[in-house]
Order: sequence, then structure tokens, then C-alpha cells
Amino acid sequence: MLPLPTAPAIVTFAGLMIALVIGVVGRSPETVTLAAVGLVGLGWALAATMPLARRLRRQRLELGWWLDHGTGAAGGAVVPGVPFDVRCYLRHRGRASLEVTRVEPVVGRGVEVVQARPWRVAPRARTEATLTLVAPAAGRVVLQGLALRVAGPFGFFESALYFPNPLVIKVLPRSVAGPTLHGTTVPLAAAEARSGRTAVRRRGGGTELHELRELVPGDPFKSIAWKASARRGRLMVKEVEQEVQRTRWLILDVSGSMRGGDPGKRKMDAALEVAAGLCRQALEGGDRVGLLAFDARVVASVAPGEGKAHRIRLYEALLSTTELVDDDVTDLSEAELVRLVARYVRQQDGVDYRRKGKVDIGALVRHARRALHDPDARDVRAPDATSRVLRAYCRDRGLPLPHRPDPGELAKTRALTEALKQVGGRRRDAAAITVLTDLDGIFLDGALEQALKLMRAHGHEVTFALMDADRSERDHAPLESDLRTIYGRMEDRRLRDGRNRLLALGARVSHVRPHRRPERSAA
Repeated sequence: MLPLPTAPAIVTFAGLMIALVIGVVGRSPETVTLAAVGLVGLGWALAATMPLARRLRRQRLELGWWLDHGTGAAGGAVVPGVPFDVRCYLRHRGRASLEVTRVEPVVGRGVEVVQARPWRVAPRARTEATLTLVAPAAGRVVLQGLALRVAGPFGFFESALYFPNPLVIKVLPRSVAGPTLHGTTVPLAAAEARSGRTAVRRRGGGTELHELRELVPGDPFKSIAWKASARRGRLMVKEVEQEVQRTRWLILDVSGSMRGGDPGKRKMDAALEVAAGLCRQALEGGDRVGLLAFDARVVASVAPGEGKAHRIRLYEALLSTTELVDDDVTDLSEAELVRLVARYVRQQDGVDYRRKGKVDIGALVRHARRALHDPDARDVRAPDATSRVLRAYCRDRGLPLPHRPDPGELAKTRALTEALKQVGGRRRDAAAITVLTDLDGIFLDGALEQALKLMRAHGHEVTFALMDADRSERDHAPLESDLRTIYGRMEDRRLRDGRNRLLALGARVSHVRPHRRPERSAA
């Protein structure tokens, strides 16, 4: 690759060409000679810079980088919107120092590079530097490599270098890295009958008296407080509150309607924040937590559990929903998938598997398989082994596949119904179920209506957190502003109708909008 001219080189070249034209027009040999000497000097600087990249590769210039866990939010965790540092070093074995004029990390969409200062690399030494970045949303950030510009003689030209060295950084929701919610530690031992922090009101025996009231039809006779009844001359019932361990389920909608918009301002980003906060609050309160995520089907499932290890499993499952690569939830043909991976391998690893205009798919799959922890990619849904390996490779290297915007008619409704049936069929004890969805493509009738009625009949407490779109004011073109207004009115109507229908089915409803806390609208 030819060296790239710097701003001084461009200005100098333009000035010399103007001087050359003036000298020719004005018939001034001195001016022509001076301009020619300057142009020859620029040519010499270009020629001297051309072998720089080859010489650096021969000297085995080495790059390494890692996440600085001393930055970010509490405990060094990387969270959206908070700058974090990546430490990197260059090990230079040559005899002359290097002037790195530009540092450009190759990162995914939305990640902002706050600070990437030039630095001087000492000869025969290891020189460190710091990059500061900000991630817009929870998920995985993959730094594919580092692009550098190294200055040549006199700084007129720069040699471009690229170090392909993928670095994976997990970005946790902000609610994960805050201070401890209750200031206590959750025991690791599982005990279904032990006490928790959820207050459950019972009639009869218990731990803490709540109230004495008159007997009403339906109260069991064993709950009668006989001494209090004798004193008052009428039958009284004793109600108590007892703190018990509950099972809490989170059902998360991760379909295409939740993913629209800029990273950090999508419905899904707000849903991940709420889900992570509820998981942490419930676990620190001594309850058991399970998770289901659905699109056109249930795409992630974590059985109820407790403790720190289970919390990590929940967070991993939440992050995995941001990078789905399965064939039935992504909008990418097999030919497009092969071209995407082949282009990435050619640019990142320097291996071209094109043969006479066609990609050698067998060799490409063998290359991708060597990079995977699970060469068979058994957790990926695809029509054949080739597609499964290539899709797993895209997930491993942080190559986003376009999500399918519409999962199909009634697909989300069937998936949510199946998720509710899984929750209600695993335990007979009453559980608290929170569904985070935007209700787009979900019809609250038929099988889903029957499932919600069954949840209520079994004593499950179902809460729907309705995810609203970001309505922040921005400068838009008139047509875009009108379309946003129309879409906003349609969404308001859908959420209002859904809220009324859910309340009629006995569910609780709250509303969540990006950058805002959930607002309880009804119970």
C-alpha cells in the first residue's frame, strides 16, 4: 500500500505547483528550479517512506491490548455511556524510534472513541498507551484490531499499519454495576423452603401479625383467632405476614420490533436494563429467578436459581440475546453469509479463499472452524453444518447479522404463549412473572388469552412491562417528523388497547420508556 500524504505534504505540494506555474508563466528560472527541487524532495520523502511498513513487519512490530478493569463503573465493569480504558502496547525491536500519528481502533457500530492520542514508540522497548472508548448499549463489543499511521521522514507521508487482534469486551447493563440494592449477601445454598424477603400475607399461623378482621365466607376455620373472638363476641380471623422465598420469572421480548433505532435508545436496550435490575433485586432479596427470551420462538432459557453463579448465568443469557445468529431469526441468505465471512477473513486474517471468482466454501468453513471453541456450533440453528459454523463464527467475531424485522404472522403470539406455558408448567407454586414486550405483533386472544387466564387461576402474579419507543426531541426533516408523529400515535393506541385488555385479564401493567424508570399505570 502506498504511503498516505499528510496535511503539510498536501499544502507543500500545492504551493510548489503554484510556484512552478508562476515560474513558467513568468519565465523565471530561479522559481522553476526552486519548485522543481521541492518536488524532488517530496518525491524522495515518498520513496523513503514506502519501505517503512515492510521494514516494520520484518522487525516484528508487536501489538497487545487488554481492558483496564480499573475504569468503568463499580467493580471495573463496563456499562453503557461510561468511558472505559483499553491499555495497549507496541513492542518495537528496531533501532529508530517511531512516531505514531494516528490511532484508530476498528470497532462496531455506535462505539465512540473518546481518546486515542498519538505516541512515540521507543526503539528496542515496549511502549504503552491508553485508548478511551464509550459503548452505547449493553452487549458485546469486539475490537477487531488497531489501525495505525506511522510518520515517515520529515512527516510528509505516513505508512498505514493494521494489527488484527480481536478483543472481546462485555458491556453489562447499568443496573448491574450500581451499589448493592439491599446491602446484604445472598447465600449460595439453594433451599426452596427457606425464608426470603417477599412478604406473603397468610391467614392463620405465621410470623408477624398483620390484622384481625371479621370472618367472611370462604375463610378457613383454622384461621379463626378464638381468644380474640371470645373477647369481642364475634368470630375474628387472624392474618399474618411471613417472608418466604418466591420464584420470579422474566420473559423478555427480543424480536425485531424491539431492536429498531440507534444503539442505546432502542426498546431492547431499556428492556435489558429493566430485566437486569429486576434479576439483581430479586436475587439480593433471597428469591429465585428464571429467564425466558422469545422472538419467533423461545431463543434463551435459564431455569430458576439463586446465588452469584446464577446471577452470572442470567447476565450471560441477557447479553446473548443481543447477538442472535440463528437462521430463523436473521434476514440473510446463505450466499450473503458466505460473502460476508469471506470478505471479513480476507481483510482481517489476510487469507483470500476466492478461486476464479467463486469462494472455496470448504476451505472457508475449515478456517472458521479452527477459530471456534465449539467446532460443531451445536447451539446455533441453521439448515446445514456449513451455515451453522459460519454463523457461529460471525457471533464469535462480533459480525452483526441483520435481524428479521417481522417474525411472521402470529409467531410472537405463539412464542409468548409457549413461554407462559413453560413457566406455569414447571412449578405448582405461585410465581411472579414479568413480561417485557412492546406488544407489537402480539394478539391478546385465543391461546394467549387462555394461557393468561390459566396463570391467574394457578395463582401466578403476571406483570406486563410495556416498552415504549424513544420520543426525545430532535431536529428532523418535515417528512421524517410527520412519520414519527404518525408512528407514535399508532404505538400509543396499540399500548393503550393492550393495557386495557391486559387489565381485563387480571394482569398488572407498567410502562417503560428508554432513559426513564418504569411507571406503574395500573394493578
